[in-house]
Amino acid sequence: MSSDVAPPDRPNRMGRQRQKTRDCLIEGALVVIARKGPDAATINDITDAADVGFGSFYNHFGSKEEIVAVAMEELFQRIGNGLDEAIRSIEDPLEAVTTAIRLFIRTIISKPEWASFMLRVSMVPGFENVGLFPRLFRDLRTVQATGRLHLADPEAATFAAGGALLFMASAMCEGKLPVAGAPERMAAMTLRILGVGENEINTMVAKPVPELSQQMSSLIVGKTA
Repeated sequence: MSSDVAPPDRPNRMGRQRQKTRDCLIEGALVVIARKGPDAATINDITDAADVGFGSFYNHFGSKEEIVAVAMEELFQRIGNGLDEAIRSIEDPLEAVTTAIRLFIRTIISKPEWASFMLRVSMVPGFENVGLFPRLFRDLRTVQATGRLHLADPEAATFAAGGALLFMASAMCEGKLPVAGAPERMAAMTLRILGVGENEINTMVAKPVPELSQQMSSLIVGKTA
């Protein structure tokens, strides 16, 4: 007489445990990055924050640079999700873009420990595919597609706006542009590049935006429930 015997769950359990350890290391890296900045973080800092044995680190990552890159991508994703949530209920696509820009600049002002590193990572060829820029480009395409703005050269305009925003944010982090009023000034300049009139710009940048503490703080370290 034969009986069906379920295959052992050990391989699945091992895979889940391995993924759990990897997730703990990434979370630990985010905690350390938020506290010390990406450049000052060490592998020992990360494993301590993750409560994972130092020797286990190399079962998942080949170097500190590798885990920092993965953690920063996770950070970009969390902030991007927060920005998407913040602008979800805004019907005007141009106002949504303006709000997202202002919130993004407020976010990097609030976290100087990793802001400059995040910007440095973004300042590479193909920046439109890195970090938060795919979302910016997506939203600018929506502005064009809905007829909210009529851009003579949409592709060039999106690159010009994205590049200008990136370099303005970098200049602010280097102390070449003042922090005071930076979210509104940078959003206004981005809108000028897109050909928006001054009266509308003034109205857009004066609109209230969600508080950073409500939209972003839980996304910087620690996953939301």
